[in-house]
Amino acid sequence: MIGNYRMSSSSSHQTLLQRIQALDKSHLAPSYAALVLFHPTPSSRYAVVGHAQKSFINSTLLQVKSENGQPIFVMEESSNKLIGTGNEILRLVVDIEYERSKSDSDVYNHDKLFHQRTEALEYVTQHLLKNGVISRKHADIYPVYPLLDSIDPTNDDKVILANINRSAAAYLGNNSVGVHLNCYVTLNNKIKVWLAKRAPTKSHHPNYWDTTVAGGQPHNLTLYENIVKEAHEEAGIPSEWLCESNKAFADHTHDPLTMLTAKEDGSCLKRSFYYSFDLEVPDTWQPTAVDGEVSEFKLYSIEELNDELRFGEKLRPAMRAVLLDFMIRHGIFKEITGEDDCTELSRAMRTDRISLKW
Repeated sequence: MIGNYRMSSSSSHQTLLQRIQALDKSHLAPSYAALVLFHPTPSSRYAVVGHAQKSFINSTLLQVKSENGQPIFVMEESSNKLIGTGNEILRLVVDIEYERSKSDSDVYNHDKLFHQRTEALEYVTQHLLKNGVISRKHADIYPVYPLLDSIDPTNDDKVILANINRSAAAYLGNNSVGVHLNCYVTLNNKIKVWLAKRAPTKSHHPNYWDTTVAGGQPHNLTLYENIVKEAHEEAGIPSEWLCESNKAFADHTHDPLTMLTAKEDGSCLKRSFYYSFDLEVPDTWQPTAVDGEVSEFKLYSIEELNDELRFGEKLRPAMRAVLLDFMIRHGIFKEITGEDDCTELSRAMRTDRISLKW
C-alpha cells in the first residue's frame, strides 16, 4: 500500500493515479495549430495530420525553405467546419499549389502529391538538423496518416499521405507508435521483470530505465515484425520465442495505451500509442545488448517495480503506464496493493484523441 513506502520529495503529493494522469498533456492544445493536408474524401477536402507549437511555427517552421528558396509552410485561416472555421492552420505550400492547379474534373493524383510532400518534409528534417533542433537523422521513417479517431493508427485501410524522418515527426505532432516487449520470469510463484537501461547516447531520456525491448514503429513493418526485429537487436531474443505456438508469448496489441504526450518544455505534443507484447523467459536466460541502445539490463522484483512506479524517477516517464498495464494484466497490481478496481487507472492510460477544433 502507498503508506508503506517512503516517498521522494518530487512525488510526495502525487498518488499513482495522478502520476499516470500527469503523462497526458492535453492542456497544452491551445498553444498548438493543426497541420492540414489536402485530402479529398466524401466528407471533407482536408485532413488533419498533426499539429505544431505556434511559437515553434513562427520561430522555425516558417523559416524552412527548399533548394530554390521557396517556403515549405504557410499559415492560413481555416474555412473548414471540420477543422474549425477561423482557426489558424499550418499548410504545406506544395499542397496549396496542387490544389489551386487542379480542376474539378482532374483525378486526385495521390502518388504525385505523396512524393512532393515527402520531399518537402525532408527539407524540414534538414532544417531542424542544421539549426540544432535535432541532433541527428534517424534510421526509421514514419508514415503520416490522417488523425482519425480509431485507436489503430497502423490500420492498412488508412492512406499514408507522406513519409517523414522519425527525428522530425514529433515536431509536427504526427502520431507516435511504439512497440514494447515485457520479458519476465516466474520464481517461487513470484514474477520478476527484466528492464533495460537506455544508453547514455540516446537522444532522449538517456540512462532511464525502459521495458525489456522498446522501439518506434516504422512505415514498412507490422507491429509483430517490428517487435521481432527490435527484440533481436536490443536484447538478443531468438525470433522463434516470439511466435503464436509459444504459449509463453502473448500479443496484447489489440488494447494499446493511448495518451497525448509532450516533452518537459511543452514541445512535441503528439498522440502516443503503446503496443505491448509479453514473454515469459527461462530463469537461466539473460538479455544481451546487441545494437548499443541499451547499456545494461536488470531483473526487477514486483515490489521494486511497484515502488518505482509510485515514487521513483528512474523509469522513462511513459513506461510507468506500460509497466503498470503489465502488472494489471497479470494480476500483480491487485496482489501487491490489494486494490480491486483499476478502472480509473486504465482510463487514464487510454485517453481520447485531442480535439483539433481550437
